[in-house]
Amino acid sequence: MKQDELDNLIVALKPAAVAELAEDAYARRADVAQVRARAGASAVNPRVVPARRPVRRLALAGGVAAVAAVAALAVAMPSDGPGAGHDETLDTRTFLLASAKTAAEQPATRGACWYKRTRMWQDIMPFKPRPGVPTPARKSMGRSQNFQARTASSVEDWACAQSGTRMRFGTNGPLDIKVTFPTKKDEAAWKAAGSPPLDVNDGTTVSKPRMVTYAKGSHLVNPVIGSHEIEWKTIAKLPATDGALESYLRRLWQQDRRGGAHGYTAPADFGEYVFVSAWDLFMAPTTPGTRAALYRILARTPSVRVTGQVEDRLGRPGVAVTAQGTSVRLVVDRKSAQLLDFEDRPSALPGKPAGGEYLAFESQGWVNKLGAAPAR
Repeated sequence: MKQDELDNLIVALKPAAVAELAEDAYARRADVAQVRARAGASAVNPRVVPARRPVRRLALAGGVAAVAAVAALAVAMPSDGPGAGHDETLDTRTFLLASAKTAAEQPATRGACWYKRTRMWQDIMPFKPRPGVPTPARKSMGRSQNFQARTASSVEDWACAQSGTRMRFGTNGPLDIKVTFPTKKDEAAWKAAGSPPLDVNDGTTVSKPRMVTYAKGSHLVNPVIGSHEIEWKTIAKLPATDGALESYLRRLWQQDRRGGAHGYTAPADFGEYVFVSAWDLFMAPTTPGTRAALYRILARTPSVRVTGQVEDRLGRPGVAVTAQGTSVRLVVDRKSAQLLDFEDRPSALPGKPAGGEYLAFESQGWVNKLGAAPAR
């Protein structure tokens, strides 16, 4: 496919109608919860889009009150947001160019199914009505909640190419559910309330893992650049040199500057536009050339900077990368150039509401069939 044809195809893509979605699978995806947290809403209309990322595709976490509250209240949890661990000894350009070299040296393998396992943390907060935050239809856990908690769970996803343009998808979760409390007082209050189930990304803390497969709605897993969805079948055809990739991304940015889908308008800074979409491309089965090119584009973007060596919530060492004007932090493995996590903390920016989202990428890679997982 020629580059112009690819551009036209991607620009023409639109999310499928709600009626065409695999509803059960959609309700189990991970970052529709992110949309809820940003919007402070009790439900997500796929046609109602947040200002920064207009097209998302992963899942609703239950817990109306908890999600609404997390968008409205400061979370009394350990601070590990953007800017933490600042280290002037790490040079941004040097690190990102080294990551590009490492990415380019990875083997260009392909397989039957692309697999990824993602861990998501959710802060459960007491609901307190505030202007602009609607009272939910039900109280959290059916009673007045007076404690804070943090839940964590993982979900596995598969995207499998079949004959022609057919695709098959699968999701499995929630897995490895954990609950923590910021203080002993919070834990005691939870126990006094009868130790009720708490919301996690894919159900509640008493949910059993459930496997769902579906054969339509690929936009649920498509990566997104601004308001543009990248159709699954075209991911491997994205430009593999930094010059061609930057030219392609600038065309999308210019289109979104004039007004993209769902009323989205891109930020004036091209670097910010690329940075907030970079994690989607790093987590998709892009080629080593595309990943290396993306690192090189970030390396020459003035607004992008390395802020230091950190550990993510799984205890893995990495290098934190942020961009001026955004609340997003990416943590990259220094040896493999793999993305370890994505974090968005709006409260890290002046005048922005509290709340946020945190996704750790536990594993990814090609497998030979749906339901299989790469060696960990």
